[in-house]
Amino acid sequence: MSEHIDVLDDEQVDKVNPEASYDDETILWEGGPSQWVNFGTFFFWSFIFFSLTVFILVWNSGLSENYQPYIVTLVSYIYKGLFVLGLFSLLLSYLTVKYEHTTVTRNKIKEAKGITRIFRRERYCEISDITDVTSPPAGLLGLVGLSTLVIETKDDDQQIIRIRAIKDRESLIAKLLPVWRKLKVDRKGYFGG
Repeated sequence: MSEHIDVLDDEQVDKVNPEASYDDETILWEGGPSQWVNFGTFFFWSFIFFSLTVFILVWNSGLSENYQPYIVTLVSYIYKGLFVLGLFSLLLSYLTVKYEHTTVTRNKIKEAKGITRIFRRERYCEISDITDVTSPPAGLLGLVGLSTLVIETKDDDQQIIRIRAIKDRESLIAKLLPVWRKLKVDRKGYFGG
């Protein structure tokens, strides 16, 4: 359901340019969240659509005959409005997840979010600005083999980076940590801030 591209495997991470370099943009990992993130939205609107369908079938089978014509018209507009709102919500949720993409290179983490160029937002964070990497419990996403990685940084624009609903969290951590440690020591010194 999501696109994950591993450009380097675990053994190649340390072999490619082991020195810290500001212009080395070798891709360690890239991908986006799975559509399973939208399960709650899809389930909610499926329930609403089913309820609306049952209600409109009962309404049209004779229940509407006891009401004034303006109430029948109002019910029809509410039904159609909820249906359009639900379709718009589902489409927006799907596209939001589809166009969320994260790229981790040997120097930067790039997050790209937004459906069109007008609303697209790209943020960059230096690997050496990372302060902590955490792996929260997967919760319900764990049932389908997905998990989230949370990266805390000193960057003012991106203090928290969430790489949501990915299959290969452990592989990403194994690639990110050695690079992070190396850059932290080489660029700022072991005890430097």
